[in-house]
Amino acid sequence: MNLRDFRIGWRLLIKEPAYSSVVILGLAVGFAACFLLLGYVAHSLSYDRHVPERQKIYRLMQHWNHPTASSGHWSPQSSLPARDAVTQSGVPLLASTFIDRTIDVRVGNRVQTVSLTVVDPAFEQIFRPPVVAGKLADALSSPDAFALTRETAIKLFGSADAVGKTVQVAGQPYRIAAVLENQPAATTLPYAILAGIRTSVWNEEYRRLVTTNWGSSHGPVYVKLSSSADAQPVLDAVRRAMLASSFYQRQAPDQIAALNGQDMISFRLGPLPEAYLDPSVEGGGKLHGDRKTIFGLAAVAALILVLAATNYVNLATVRTLRRQREIAVRKVLGAGAGAVSRQFLAESVLVCLIATLIGLLLAWLLLPVFSSLVQREMDRVFTPLSVGLSLLVGVLLGLLSGAYPTFSALKVLPTAALQGRGNSETAGGLRLRRVLTVLQFATAMGLTGMTLAVAWQTRHASSLDPGFDPEPLLVLTASDDMRNANVRAFRDALLRVQGVSGVAESDAPVTVNRNSTALRRDGGEAVEISTLYVSPEFFGVYGLKQVAGRLYDPTRDKVEDEDKIVVNEAGARRFGFASSQDAVGKYVRNPDGSGTAMQVIGVAPDIRHRSAREAMQPTVYFLESRTPVFTVRTSGSQEAVKRAIEELWPRYFPNDVLDIQRAAGMFALNYADDLRLAKLLGASSVIATAIAAFGIYVLAAYSVQRKAREIVLRKLYGAGNGAVGRLVGKEFAALLAVGALIGLPAAWLAIERYLAGFTERAPIGVWTIATALLVACLVALGSTARHALAAMRIRPALALRE
Repeated sequence: MNLRDFRIGWRLLIKEPAYSSVVILGLAVGFAACFLLLGYVAHSLSYDRHVPERQKIYRLMQHWNHPTASSGHWSPQSSLPARDAVTQSGVPLLASTFIDRTIDVRVGNRVQTVSLTVVDPAFEQIFRPPVVAGKLADALSSPDAFALTRETAIKLFGSADAVGKTVQVAGQPYRIAAVLENQPAATTLPYAILAGIRTSVWNEEYRRLVTTNWGSSHGPVYVKLSSSADAQPVLDAVRRAMLASSFYQRQAPDQIAALNGQDMISFRLGPLPEAYLDPSVEGGGKLHGDRKTIFGLAAVAALILVLAATNYVNLATVRTLRRQREIAVRKVLGAGAGAVSRQFLAESVLVCLIATLIGLLLAWLLLPVFSSLVQREMDRVFTPLSVGLSLLVGVLLGLLSGAYPTFSALKVLPTAALQGRGNSETAGGLRLRRVLTVLQFATAMGLTGMTLAVAWQTRHASSLDPGFDPEPLLVLTASDDMRNANVRAFRDALLRVQGVSGVAESDAPVTVNRNSTALRRDGGEAVEISTLYVSPEFFGVYGLKQVAGRLYDPTRDKVEDEDKIVVNEAGARRFGFASSQDAVGKYVRNPDGSGTAMQVIGVAPDIRHRSAREAMQPTVYFLESRTPVFTVRTSGSQEAVKRAIEELWPRYFPNDVLDIQRAAGMFALNYADDLRLAKLLGASSVIATAIAAFGIYVLAAYSVQRKAREIVLRKLYGAGNGAVGRLVGKEFAALLAVGALIGLPAAWLAIERYLAGFTERAPIGVWTIATALLVACLVALGSTARHALAAMRIRPALALRE
């Protein structure tokens, strides 16, 4: 191909603006969708690549082996005693914890919520974060110093010049000792503020809990091994320390026996490069992605690009058939096979390159919307490498897409074409076009069916009955718990707000509770069971009625009553009681017999603490004052109550930011990843369906043109409009049926695999598949109807004259 071939191709494109606009726009839309989806896939595969020597860094992961463990997944978090065992293993290594929490930071009159991450001094040597100003070591060694990222410094102070300045947390001053460069978005270790393990932000109670309890895991522990170090001695040291700990020694003999020879906690080292897509870890959000979903989206991206290219091949082939006389003239004038091939390939490459450039522009314009859709900051999508590879793909796509139209041009016989006898498509070409159309509709139907299933399951899961009415409930969290006099005063003030009919406290929101403990009923075996610390008002505020016995009552029960518990129905079954009524009055104790014997005073109905992917959680409710989470029951205007709480908050917590949420909306957060997947599939199915619709529209036009004389002859022999319409639609109905046979079973299998992850499935049945088929039929009907009507209106005299 030379410049002259491209100039001729450009003139031909300008000569037929309608055709050129259609093929270029179709390819550009397909390319933009493909670029964005593959950009998301590349983003997901690039996590933690910025970390120096990341292949030497591991996460200390743990798995609880008790028989009632909720899943077989590993946790990426480990306790600080486990970190201590790592550092004392005698193996040459570096180790650091990474415990993240949010704090409210005051600068002047402004209070903002920022993430604080507590790490060991070794963090600097392990990850080598780029330092903009100051000394990170100073920040990590002092209890009253912070290191900020550049972005956080600008957020708090308006500029990155923050070293030496101070902020306040809970009324206490903290010095800024260093400013760090911002991290890439693709990191499993995001931080805004770093502080050392001796930080005074932690109160002594929390510090004791974190640093001494093997069963309390608040964040990952990272280990960097030297090149020659063996990981097994590290794991052996952690295991020995865990078995020798008082935590393990307190376990009752039957608890140990129930492990069937396993340790209570298993440990392994998970490589940092695998952290984001580690299939052994459960959970979603921004720190973990699903490998199957990522590679599934890569397949969808490739399919969309193939569909767009398929459309172009179909259109270019039809155009080649229309240009047979032009091709014949060129051959008669001496153009050889090489010249014809170069010309057609140049046209194809030119079209694909123009479409690529427009597609890149569309992708750039849509990137903010796409980033919001996938809830990821796509900060490294447009790079010189990605743009260069895109242009290369455009050239290759042009060569591949132009291959068949070029082949069709080479098969043109000059004599037949000039006599008007060579303008019909070969049987092979017709078969290829049909195969491509089948592929388009199979993909569109499969994506549509999958989209409907994911969206319906997400809607179903989000609207599952949580066991109580969440609509009148508001949830907010104080910076301290009910042992603090100021927090108690705030609770009393809440009760005086007009429209508030009740206030209850708990140690965690009911939608995110994952705390558990081991307990044993008299005469039974020890079991692991979820726990929730509540105030006596809890069940009344949540509108729950007893199943058996009675529930906590503020007129009869006090938070100091350690000898009373309430269990839910699943909890009664977990303890092995014959029925809910049988549980009432029985006693439950710690497995080792220590502590107070606790009497079951009642059984509450089951309420949902987690997502529909997990069974209903057996739960014990304890009375406790360590409860910072408030649930407010409203009886009037909820918005008015929210405004009143917002006005009340600064009087009691001037250094804290209020975060108040509707309880009804908190359950939907469990399905954010599913909603994101549904939106991505929905956008992909719309694009695929539009490409298929346009392709069949153009091909229907060509089919009517190709069959014009046949239609006229049928009319002359008495065929009515119905017969003509059936003649036009029969071909595309058959293609649609074959596409359904290919795409719908594949969609059904994909739907079943997706739904297998839920313990409670929506009653989907086959309606999603049937709807996908119906949509495809309507699209095909709409795309061919105009040309079917045109066929019915063909005037025999004009058609025969041509």
